[in-house]
Amino acid sequence: MMLPQLQLPWAKTSELSANSRLHWRKRHRLVQSQKINATALAREKGLHLARIPEGAAIHVTLTFCPPSRVSSFDDDNAVTAQKGALDAIAAVLRVDDSRFRLQAPQRGEKCRDGGVIVNIEVME
Repeated sequence: MMLPQLQLPWAKTSELSANSRLHWRKRHRLVQSQKINATALAREKGLHLARIPEGAAIHVTLTFCPPSRVSSFDDDNAVTAQKGALDAIAAVLRVDDSRFRLQAPQRGEKCRDGGVIVNIEVME
């Protein structure tokens, strides 16, 4: 079962990366903002109404469409920068995010402000 597709805003990959030297307080504010935004977008798409069977695998594919001003980005850092958003999506779905099976990250076309397209498939 495919769930509705989400489009999240482009995260500040350099600041939310696991390799970032950002002060924990500033990083916390960025992650909290990301969680609030992802929760609102997920609820808007109706993910809070989805019924995920116990034990079903949840495949998550992230497609990164960088802003036109970004010349390149690291796939690993881009995925880790989405940790707060994935936590929020798991909370909206009422599942533990350890059930997420992240697929290989995809690279989409550049767009003006950038974004991350999230596709979720529940494998029963």
